Amino acid sequence: MTVRLNACLECGCDLAPGPQEREFCCAGHRSAWNNRRLQRGAALYDLYMAHRFERPVAQAAGVFQAINRLASDFRAEDREVRAGRRSWRRLDTVLGERPHLRSVKFRVRVGR
Repeated sequence: MTVRLNACLECGCDLAPGPQEREFCCAGHRSAWNNRRLQRGAALYDLYMAHRFERPVAQAAGVFQAINRLASDFRAEDREVRAGRRSWRRLDTVLGERPHLRSVKFRVRVGR
């Protein structure tokens, strides 16, 4: 698959270059793309929170494997229905909006 610059993330049509970097050709495609992310994210959220905060139960249930299977199913759907176009935001964009995710917490030990 060839990655094209200046293409709508939803339909893949060419976007006219302009002063602002656009990701979608119309508001309807932006809504459809974000709605799919919301629907998919809800399932991942519940599974990941169980994996993180109910660890023994989640491990016994194979939750991390379920998370990976779900992501693989999403990608297979992208390939089949969306001509392989990605359905997620770029990592540098997400982390750029949330710099605290890259920070490291230091714990101070008191009274050894």
